[in-house]
Amino acid sequence: MSQSHQIVPSTDGITAHAWNSDRTELALSPNNNELIIFENCQAPMSEWRQKIKLTEHDLTISGIDWHPVTGMIVTCAHDRNAFVWTYSDGVWNPSLVILRIEYAAIDCKWSPDGRKFAVASGAKCVPVCHYEEENSWWVSKMIKKPHKSTVLCVAWHPNSQLIATGSSDFKCRLFSAYVEATDDSQDMGPLAGENPASFAEMYHDWSANGWVHCVDWSPSGNVLAFGAHDSSLHVVTFGGGAPVTQVVRFTFLPLCTVKFISDAAILGGGHDCNPAVFADTGAGWAFSEFCDKKPAAEKKAEVATSGAAAARAMFQNKTKTGQTQSKESMNDNSWQKHQSPVTFMQQLNPASSTCSEFSTTALDGRIAVWKLPEMDLNHGAMGL
Repeated sequence: MSQSHQIVPSTDGITAHAWNSDRTELALSPNNNELIIFENCQAPMSEWRQKIKLTEHDLTISGIDWHPVTGMIVTCAHDRNAFVWTYSDGVWNPSLVILRIEYAAIDCKWSPDGRKFAVASGAKCVPVCHYEEENSWWVSKMIKKPHKSTVLCVAWHPNSQLIATGSSDFKCRLFSAYVEATDDSQDMGPLAGENPASFAEMYHDWSANGWVHCVDWSPSGNVLAFGAHDSSLHVVTFGGGAPVTQVVRFTFLPLCTVKFISDAAILGGGHDCNPAVFADTGAGWAFSEFCDKKPAAEKKAEVATSGAAAARAMFQNKTKTGQTQSKESMNDNSWQKHQSPVTFMQQLNPASSTCSEFSTTALDGRIAVWKLPEMDLNHGAMGL
């Protein structure tokens, strides 16, 4: 089953959110410069309490990530800054980050080992930051070329040494993010057999027919997926030779966020306000179903209007509006958990190789928690 809660006013919306390791606290930004942390989140949603509000940023926060091992939060914002927040003696303290960018920061992600984080930016570059003990600050190394426009999203490979980026120049790219000062011996991951590259060198790139809004790696690190604004999902499979790419085109609106729930299934959320499931059928990837489904009672009501009554209603609507359905019935999505585009998706058990729970936030100011094993989905096709 799933549940949702109006956690901030619907006029504000939520840009990003992140959970702590035991899911007792939630950090989110209500589409402004505030980072709000809620506590008691293991209880029913109505019992969640606001713990603290942090206002170090000057402009809208665009990215939040909470590392499950170190417990540190990284945030970035349109003010061109990023902060690493550390909890000590009941206080969240921000650490200085030297980003060196001239335009807004768009997205930020911790590497799985927690030693580095990357920031997507409007400056056509990706600062990859690591901590310098002697100066007590986070310094950045730049991935610049060959981005030709704003970098919208980043995703770390599970080995913490490869990073994928999505850009508004219609490209998804794969770079080396190996930093000798922090990383152990270089690990090529799914690119075994290729020549190791130094930091910021590009291994591969893939084209789309629109902005690349979102990107994610599978738990095994052998599959990469990214969503583009042309209502498509691109799945890249690595397997000892040249990467194999499949493009899944769908009839609904574009995705804003994607998340692997297993090596055989991907969740995508976006402008349709309803998370979609894409599954590996064995013959290739394809759209499977939506997570949020209309209640049976409403379906029965629709069936009850079939026959002569339905035909009469159809002709009445054609006479009045030129449509076979009334505007109200076509646009009625009140049964859905979200009423606005889904902007962010988060796995609730990040240490697991498969996802049993995930959360979504949207521009309607609501947060929804989805429990996959209890939902009416094709769990076998999803590899759960």
